[in-house]
Parts: sequence; structure tokens; C-alpha cells
Amino acid sequence: MAAIEAEELTRIFQVGGEEVRALDGLTVSLERGSLAAVVGPSGSGKSTLMALLGGLDTPSSGSVSVYDQKLNGMAPVDLAAYRRSTVGFVFQDFFLLSHLTAIENVEVPLKLAQVSRSERRDRANELIELVGLGHRGEHRPQQLSGGERQRVAIARALANRPKLLLADEPTGNLDEKTGMAITEILLNLNKDRDITVLLVTHNPELAKQTEIQFHLGGGKLQKTICS
Repeated sequence: MAAIEAEELTRIFQVGGEEVRALDGLTVSLERGSLAAVVGPSGSGKSTLMALLGGLDTPSSGSVSVYDQKLNGMAPVDLAAYRRSTVGFVFQDFFLLSHLTAIENVEVPLKLAQVSRSERRDRANELIELVGLGHRGEHRPQQLSGGERQRVAIARALANRPKLLLADEPTGNLDEKTGMAITEILLNLNKDRDITVLLVTHNPELAKQTEIQFHLGGGKLQKTICS
């Protein structure tokens, strides 16, 4: 069964009076439990696709469904519920709250989902251990390295037990060694937790470790490579 079904997906932006087609009739599908990468040069539509799949933006035309939920025309309150229940996000820039500890950052989406305090703390501790930071859970972001902050961001993305994990350049701000460690965590999530993982990356070595690579160019699907 499909985790993602996007058909003739188009997203048009108006920039300085000019029409820019960030996506131009893109059709892709991805089976549940897959590990895939979206690759392509800057401006190819990678991040726009991620935003549409994550319910952070809406298409100008075409349709997009994730785990049988059609996102087109979904009310803002329903999109927010979709983001809480179905999708986990990992970004290049971490977006951790500086005044909270690592564990408290992981608890944020659980608070939004109105999970009880005791369950929030139990789940956050479990996830901090999962990403290898059990000894750093009470540290704030400024006390952590870049790789540690990204581990916290991954733990936070898993807080509400998502079915789909969207990672946009998750190793982009990390050195090679740290990036490899983060990549291993993401790959293991797909294998061990049966989460569909979709990575946006400029890194060809990272992309090659996935089962499927969607190559975009000019907002269109140029080719699909299955490893």
C-alpha cells in the first residue's frame, strides 16, 4: 500500500511579478515502509515537495495523499492534526528551543498533542536514549554539539510516533563523521521501527544508501533509481 501518492503536483509562486513553478506536474508514489531520497540541484523543487507532503503548504493544482489522507482542501485545523499524528520533521537547522533542555524539547509535540505529563516524560526519556543521548538529556541546546542537537531533533520528530519521517538536508550543517552517525540513526529508524523515511539531500553518498532515489529538475521528476 502507498504511503505517498502525488499526482500532477504543481506549486506556483509569484516572485516580483513573475510566475515561478517550483513544482510542475510532478507525479511520484512511495510504498509504506520505504526508505527514499529526493535529490537534485537547488531550485529543483525538493523542499517544496517536502512542504506539500508535510502539510506545511498546499499545491496550486494536482493532488497529494499521505497514508490515505488527501491533503488537498484540508482545513488548517485538520492539517495541524495531520502534522501532529502522521508526520515527523527533521530540518537542517534543528529548530530547538534554547530555553528548554533536550528532554523538554522532545516533549514539545507531546504537549501539543495533550499527552499527560508522566507519559510525556517517559516517552521523551525513551527517545533520548534511542538517539544515544541519555547522559545529555538535561542539557540545553547551547551546551550540545551540532550532532547532538540533530539527535535531539530526531527524537522530537519521533515523539508522536509518526508514520512518515521527512528529513530536509538533515546532515547539511554537520561534518562528515557526524553526518554519517546521523545517517545511521535515520536508516535504522526505517528498518527497526517500520517508519517510511523520505530524505531531501544534496549528498550523493547519503542518497545511495536509500532504496529509491527520486531525481528532480525544474520541478519535474527526471528519473527514479531503485537500489
